[in-house]
Amino acid sequence: MTDIRGKIQLALDTALFADKVFSFWNRKVEVEGANPDEYIVYTLSGNDSDSFADDTALVKSHDATIRYYYRDTLPHTSTGRNKVKSREKQIINALKNAGFEIPNEVFDAGDIDSVGFFVSLIDCQYWEVVNDG
Repeated sequence: MTDIRGKIQLALDTALFADKVFSFWNRKVEVEGANPDEYIVYTLSGNDSDSFADDTALVKSHDATIRYYYRDTLPHTSTGRNKVKSREKQIINALKNAGFEIPNEVFDAGDIDSVGFFVSLIDCQYWEVVNDG
């Protein structure tokens, strides 16, 4: 069975660690030296068996939601907006390179937590063969 949290964490850390954009499962934790303007929180949103043969699961779908938080002042400038779009693409590419599918585009959720950060939501799926016959 795939450790989906580890797969997400590794993909995001590999892509974003150089920029000190840290990723957290379920909630943000303060990290010394972290980028103060950006961070990611991801949650697992589903774990379903999707294909069956003789009442045995063949394929399992792992669903996760990635929340990219960025300082609410970034969208005020062209440079800031470009940085946000570039980071979103970087996150999506990291997930795709790790075998995830991104079924929808990035969703701009605004300041959903009232913490001075806007949020871009990215839903992703990872399909795992759990029984190859």
